[in-house]
Amino acid sequence: MPHPQVLIVGAGPTGLVLAAQLNRLGVDIRIIDKHAAPLELTKSAALHARTLEHLRDLGVADGILAEGQRVDVLTLRTSHRDRLSVDFRVLDDTAYPHIVDIPQYRTEQILIDHLTRHGVALHRSTTLAGLTPTDSGVTATLTTPDGGTETVTARWIVGCDGAHSRVRDLLGIDFDGSTYSDPWVLCDAVVDWPLPRNEMTFSSDGSGIYGVFPLPGRRRFRLAYTQTIDATGRPVPPTLDDAQAALSRTGIPATIESTDQFWTFNLSRRQATTYRKGRLFLAGDAGHVHTPFGGQGLNLGMADAINLGWKLAAVIAGRAPTALLDSYQAERHRIGRQVVTFTHLGAEAMLLRGDPRRHLRDIVLTGLQASAPARRLLAHRLSQLGHSYRGTAGVTGRMGGLHGGDRLPDPTLFDGITHRPQRLHDLLATDPHTLLLTAPKPDATLTTRINGLADALARRWPGAVELRLLTPAWQVAQTARAQVPVLLDRGRNAQKLYDAGAAAFVIRPDRHIGYAGSPEPSRIEQYLSTVLTKA
Repeated sequence: MPHPQVLIVGAGPTGLVLAAQLNRLGVDIRIIDKHAAPLELTKSAALHARTLEHLRDLGVADGILAEGQRVDVLTLRTSHRDRLSVDFRVLDDTAYPHIVDIPQYRTEQILIDHLTRHGVALHRSTTLAGLTPTDSGVTATLTTPDGGTETVTARWIVGCDGAHSRVRDLLGIDFDGSTYSDPWVLCDAVVDWPLPRNEMTFSSDGSGIYGVFPLPGRRRFRLAYTQTIDATGRPVPPTLDDAQAALSRTGIPATIESTDQFWTFNLSRRQATTYRKGRLFLAGDAGHVHTPFGGQGLNLGMADAINLGWKLAAVIAGRAPTALLDSYQAERHRIGRQVVTFTHLGAEAMLLRGDPRRHLRDIVLTGLQASAPARRLLAHRLSQLGHSYRGTAGVTGRMGGLHGGDRLPDPTLFDGITHRPQRLHDLLATDPHTLLLTAPKPDATLTTRINGLADALARRWPGAVELRLLTPAWQVAQTARAQVPVLLDRGRNAQKLYDAGAAAFVIRPDRHIGYAGSPEPSRIEQYLSTVLTKA
């Protein structure tokens, strides 16, 4: 396609998710990658709850779950003792209260297969040579697999091309930060490991860090550890014997039976000063890199793609003003900065080695372990369910404990009629916005309000907003129009959405709340007028 609406540079997880999102929303895309095939030895493996929710919307979560290894618990160990165990099973407002470990190249292949089924070709061994802005887009010069050149003009270009991003370099965007002094080793291995398969461990002692992460397959694990340093201060080339010796950092008796290829690498913490320059954007590692503490990076990049994808699609379709794209920088740059800081603090704490502050660290970890609310908060943060865009320009309002910018909870609804529990997210629109009205009890004015809103949406934003009514009261279902779906919550699992009274939530396609507040039609329409283009 010589003139795609969006050119995606980079076919790692971020670029593939963006391609799947845009293709699903009807956008003409082209995706290129400099590599001939997915790289089999990659750093990332953990997929968190929020990412699995995004993959569910794309239609690929079931394939990931079928192949991946479920992990329920992340344990931090120091000086050969368990200090803190974060159990993700406490997360009760998501369909995925756990992590899924799966090698990154398999996640990529599942996404590639999905794109292929939907007619999207992947242009491999193709590199970006140059960029030239035009009045209505950007012209990209590509080097093709045969060594020739090709010119492609796109309305928008997104750099998903990793930490050494060619797009970022061509745009002259600074990548501020620093490199850590410790080199790392990574390999996949067969290990006789005594801990449960649903638990990953991240251990440290005076010699360094050692992570053991379950992978799909019998006794398969990913091992990641700070490289051994010899008496002269030089890194020791990794071998099976070296990996086995370094395993002593865990204090857990285990035997490494075999290893795949070793990979050594250095870690950095960096963030691009901006994620956008005109019609060009950065997403994933092109915009941010950090330590692997908590398995955040791959998930962060996929969330970038989801955030940018629906906005680009809405602007291209004429359903939203171009100014909507400004919110990508405002929302995702702040989240990226938070994750870079959080993972840095976590890794630094685990790498204190002989620093006397390690005793304070152990006291803090032990205190967190003793506090169920603290462990729940950590599970929420590590799962990325807690990422919020509160305070940014495109979101507003508050109702009860929910603010504009928060992720919409995803409780299980039991309607008392079909006897089939359903998740709230599955009952909302996937492409347009959803206006979710909530009614805790019958209300004489409800019918008038719903009918008025239904008429306004159809007249002013046809196809851009769908209406839903959530209530625990069966009587309310009798008052709504037949074409307005009623979500009956007889089990009151979604009480958080209506325990402060009747409310309205405008839910964006990425399942974040745009507006939270009164169901007063004028306020809802005022908000929609700022984020959507009227018919």
